[in-house]
Amino acid sequence: MRMPKSLKAYMCLMLILTFIATVLILPWNISYAQSNSSQNSQPDLIGVVKSLSGSKITIYIAKLSSQSDGRGFGRGRIELTSKTQTITVSSKTSIVTRVFQNGQVTEKKLTTKDLKTNNILYIWYADSKKKTISKILVQGTYDPYQTPELIGVIKKVESSRITITVATIERPQPRQSTSTNQPQQRPVGQPPQGGFGRRMMNLKLSSQTKTITISKSTVIVTRTFQNGQMTEKKLTVKDLKTNNIVYIWYSDSKKTTAKRIMVMGTYSQSSSK
Repeated sequence: MRMPKSLKAYMCLMLILTFIATVLILPWNISYAQSNSSQNSQPDLIGVVKSLSGSKITIYIAKLSSQSDGRGFGRGRIELTSKTQTITVSSKTSIVTRVFQNGQVTEKKLTTKDLKTNNILYIWYADSKKKTISKILVQGTYDPYQTPELIGVIKKVESSRITITVATIERPQPRQSTSTNQPQQRPVGQPPQGGFGRRMMNLKLSSQTKTITISKSTVIVTRTFQNGQMTEKKLTVKDLKTNNIVYIWYSDSKKTTAKRIMVMGTYSQSSSK
C-alpha cells in the first residue's frame, strides 16, 4: 500500500517542526537550569571591588564569617583578606543585583559601569578551570566598620587616651505580640530596631578595664538618624564623657591605639536590661 503524497508531506513537516523545537527549547532549558542552579548555590568566589578597568575587575578576596545568621549565603558577614585577584567579564557574563519590591525578591540587570569600589561581589564560574565568569551578583557595599573590635563604657577621659570598662552586647529576644496578627507600628522618625540605636542594646559590663590611646589620626564620630537617613557627626576628645558607650577599631596590631571610635549613646542601668 502506497502512502499518499499529502500524508508524506505532513509527516515531513511534523519531523521538521519537532527538530526545530528541540534545537530552540533544549538550550533554553539548560540555560534556565544553570541560572537556577547558580542562583541557589554557594558562589565560587566572594570579593570586594578594589579597582575597575574596562572588562577587568580587581577584587580583594573575601569569605563569609562564621557569624552568619543561618538564613542563606546572602546574609553572612564579610571578612576581607589581603589577597587580590583580577577577573575578566565577558559579554556573556550576567551581572545582577537583588531588589526587594512588593514583598518579592527580584533580580535587576547591571553592567560593569554600574559597579563601584567596595561593592561586594558573589561570583560563579562557567567552567571547571575557573576562567570564564558566568554570573556576578552585587550584594551591596562593604563596610569595614560593620563590626567593632572592642565595645566599652568610658570610665575616664584624658587628653590623649580613654579608660573604658569592657562590655559585650547581647541581642534581646524578640517580644511576643499580644495582639493577633497585628503588625507592630514604628513611629515616623524612629530608627529601625537592630541598627545602631541604643534601644537595641543589651549591654553587659565586665570587670575588665582597658586604656586606649587616641592619636591625632583617630576618627571620633557619632551617628544620628534624621529624615529617614543615618548620618555621621565628627567629634573630638573633648566631646567624650564618662559613661559614653563606645565602639572601637584599632590602628595597630598590638591593639593599643584607636583608629576609629564611635559614640553610641550613654550607658545607664536601662541599657543593660
